[in-house]
Amino acid sequence: MRPDQGLNGHNDDSATPPPFSVEETYWGYIVRPERQPSLGIVLAQALSFLAGAGLLTASIGTVVFASAVFTGDVGPMRIGAAVLFGSVAIYLLWFASRGTQPELQVDTSVGEIREVIQNRVGWPTTVGCYGFDAIGGVFMDKHPTDDSAMLILRYRDTAQTLCVAEGAGGQLVPLRDRLGQDLMIEPKTGRANAA
Repeated sequence: MRPDQGLNGHNDDSATPPPFSVEETYWGYIVRPERQPSLGIVLAQALSFLAGAGLLTASIGTVVFASAVFTGDVGPMRIGAAVLFGSVAIYLLWFASRGTQPELQVDTSVGEIREVIQNRVGWPTTVGCYGFDAIGGVFMDKHPTDDSAMLILRYRDTAQTLCVAEGAGGQLVPLRDRLGQDLMIEPKTGRANAA
């Protein structure tokens, strides 16, 4: 029996490090996943980089080299094509430079939760921002066949949810309790919002 297994042979949640980390900040805390990014995102960013580089080259080539090949009045079409290629290239290169792991920032100083992706040089891109009063509940969605679970925030009383972290059920309980306590604030409407 391995040392990280309990008496019944199952993994002991306290011995196994959780697949997420919680970093304390002066304004709240950040929940980061510790898993590898999915292969689909990595491939999409690699293809976006290649396509963006190709379109940027085509945009520059359309302006610089087309004047040597074409004669006559094709200037507006050439500039229009260069702007179109350049715009698509910039968007694709921006997507390729984005990070692959979203993190959840719980800002207790202003009462909001931000879903953020850090790009490759460390600059954040905010994907979503929710006030504490917009969160309708904090709950765990357990997998039926094993002990794995997802910690989920529900947006108001709708079906829209936001995954905070994944891991073993026992590893998520302290984070669930902390989020539930932090989200129990007095919203501006004056009624309490129990998370």
